[in-house]
Amino acid sequence: MKCLFAILVILLLAPWPVAYVRSDDKTGEDADQIAPVGSSIVSGITSTKEPAHRDNSEIPKLRDNFENDSSNELYFRLFVTPEDPSIETLAAQISEPRDAYQIASQWIYVSDEELNHAADKWLTPHEFLANTLNYPSNPLQGKAVSDCEEKANALVSLIRAKGVRPEEVRVVLGEVAFNNVETGHAWVELLIDGRWLVLDPSWGPYWDGKAGKLIQRRSIPFDYYNRHTYPVLQVWTYYNDVYGLYMRDGSGNAPASWRISALTK
Repeated sequence: MKCLFAILVILLLAPWPVAYVRSDDKTGEDADQIAPVGSSIVSGITSTKEPAHRDNSEIPKLRDNFENDSSNELYFRLFVTPEDPSIETLAAQISEPRDAYQIASQWIYVSDEELNHAADKWLTPHEFLANTLNYPSNPLQGKAVSDCEEKANALVSLIRAKGVRPEEVRVVLGEVAFNNVETGHAWVELLIDGRWLVLDPSWGPYWDGKAGKLIQRRSIPFDYYNRHTYPVLQVWTYYNDVYGLYMRDGSGNAPASWRISALTK
């Protein structure tokens, strides 16, 4: 398991020079209203506190040990689990992806440093939704908490559990820039009427460790990124429980529609 997490960290943080999708529009005119307060809290993949800076100093030398191992592509898919009982319980309470997003946007963000005492540690949706409630390190006992990759993986799991086809929803791992802070991040894309709509469940309530209190930040509306450009710098990986597309070398079993969308961004 330690090896699995090490591989995930390596793959996620590696600055692969592919799939650049920088937008001239940045995040739209309302970007400042949804940007992080203080240090970057949107990411559990890599966190940077200074503008235009990436904390990846240890990654290149580690990445060389693993990037040619094709079995790595299977690991991401293990974290999307639509048949997990915790996911199925939630799925029984909703009727459509919009409802799933409303639930996910209320999940509370707590950093890996605070929750897991690690720079990066991935949890399955079941671990996130059922187990973190009682973690001794959880500052909000009784509530499910974690960071961006858990939120994204659980949201896609929930959408898949409602019967959305694997071709139509995916987790995205990549690099984003909010208020000139460049950081690794995980978010969700849902195919609606032939277009991929970004859903970012990390914009919602979060635990401010420095202040020692819960911040009740409002979430972004479901269709917000129909009108605004998501601030992606580059995409590293797309995946769900069935498919994967790994932009470092174009490998994976993703359908042609995923590959076309990746090329057109």
